Amino acid sequence: MQKFAVKGMKKDKIKDLSKGNQQKVQLICTLIHNPKLIILDEPFSGLDPVNADLLKQAILAAKERGAAIIFSSHDMENVEEICDRLVMLRNGEVVLKGTVREVRQSFGKTRIFVTTNWTKEQLHELPHVIKVEQHEEKRFSLDLDDETAGPEIFEELTKGKYIEEFSQQPPTLNEIFRLKAGEKHE
Repeated sequence: MQKFAVKGMKKDKIKDLSKGNQQKVQLICTLIHNPKLIILDEPFSGLDPVNADLLKQAILAAKERGAAIIFSSHDMENVEEICDRLVMLRNGEVVLKGTVREVRQSFGKTRIFVTTNWTKEQLHELPHVIKVEQHEEKRFSLDLDDETAGPEIFEELTKGKYIEEFSQQPPTLNEIFRLKAGEKHE
């Protein structure tokens, strides 16, 4: 209880604890015997970032000890940090499976993050750029219709000069989740 900073007394009933403390006690009960198989359903739901990190560290420690962990989550950041492999279901059917890297790479490196003095309008005129979002004063993301356009865009933006950031990435698991969860089932 001390390790997980459970607020309450040992004699308190679980139902009288806050939701976050209830989840921590449930995880303690799950992990206390160092099981080889752990099944968790939305273990981070409703937790503040500090408590979510406490639980995540405990799950990662169990993984490090060799436990097989199965957990369901709608928070793809946790999936990326914890999972070696993932299966995404929609209406009970598998729509994606593989390692996090395999899944992300299967969608292509269609996003470029760049820090530049170019304007949003100038960036949108680059070949194969279908969408431009500005994140900070000089930081943008460019969505491409063809990932092979990356080197051409790099050359155009840099003209052989240094730029602070140019990174071509596949979509995040959050973006993939929204895409796959939103598809119409045929």
